[in-house]
Amino acid sequence: MSYENLTPPAGDKVSIENGELVVPDQPVIPFIEGDGTG
Repeated sequence: MSYENLTPPAGDKVSIENGELVVPDQPVIPFIEGDGTG
């Protein structure tokens, strides 16, 4: 299975500034689905 042409959706990164979590209005949240055996 190849994902060469995969383009992530538009949005902003979630970050940490001054020890606090900064979540933008349109965050990009990665989701990796596995088979659950690992």
